Amino acid sequence: MKISILGTGAYGIALATVLHSNKNKVNMWTKYTEEVDSLLLSRESKRLLPGVIIPKNIMISNDLEKNLTESKVIIIAVPMNAVREVSKELAKYIKEDQILCIVTKGIEVGTGKRMSEVVHEETGSNNICMVSGPSFAIELANNNQLGLVAASNNIELCYILKEVFENDNITMSVTEDIAGIEICSSAKNAFAIIMGMLEEKSDSTKATMLTILLNDLRLVCEVLGGKANSIFTYAGIGDFLLTCMNIKSRNYTFGTLISKGNTKEKAFEIMGLTTVEGIYSLNSIYDMLQDKKVEIKSIDTLYNIIYNSGPKEDILKCLK
Repeated sequence: MKISILGTGAYGIALATVLHSNKNKVNMWTKYTEEVDSLLLSRESKRLLPGVIIPKNIMISNDLEKNLTESKVIIIAVPMNAVREVSKELAKYIKEDQILCIVTKGIEVGTGKRMSEVVHEETGSNNICMVSGPSFAIELANNNQLGLVAASNNIELCYILKEVFENDNITMSVTEDIAGIEICSSAKNAFAIIMGMLEEKSDSTKATMLTILLNDLRLVCEVLGGKANSIFTYAGIGDFLLTCMNIKSRNYTFGTLISKGNTKEKAFEIMGLTTVEGIYSLNSIYDMLQDKKVEIKSIDTLYNIIYNSGPKEDILKCLK
């Protein structure tokens, strides 16, 4: 099957290598000419995913129309704040039978729209899926065993993706609750910041907070339109535990820096980033909960710390 991957970040590259090894014909696209030139020259992103070599028969280009030609599955793996722009470009070229598979996690700031809603709004396509689960890019690329979930209002599309993704190391479940999967995938990034803030606390304290946050994840999922049992998927508990308990998570690392008294701007500077996903998620989820007049203590407290310079020690009040 021919697959186009939009985005040449770490996760896009990891997916390209895995799906290529699954005997699919894979193309990659980025709008940045310098990225194309660099990847064609070295077949590797030494900055984002060092040591992972992109096979030579994977085409890499910035010609979107050519890249999409005859592709059955189009994987959107660009950063969250680029999804709308890329979707507008996609709308010019996609065919009715092409499947749009989103792996970008997040809720759009300002509109409160999930990524599938943004893509549908810009492309008009009804063939939209979300794929999520506990999978750091480097571990995916290195063929670690892991689980993913495919979600779509059209369950048949999920089964097509299951055939595309599954191999000896990847197992994929399916669900029609695309809203719940997207909400879980986004909210866990904000909760990972909280867990990072507890890096130096006892294991008992961390376990207590994890229990509270998992319940809050269920509440957020339900309030924002998902099904409560979606927290029991790979995109729920699986991704929640991976992100909330691992220093490899940028959101968790950001939380550790906040706990040491850094402002969010200073934390970004230390990490060499301009933002982290959890900040977008926190902002969007907080606004939506406010609109619905729903208070969730962990979200409210973290928002006050990050955006209103509230005392970082206040995060411990969530334990009471």
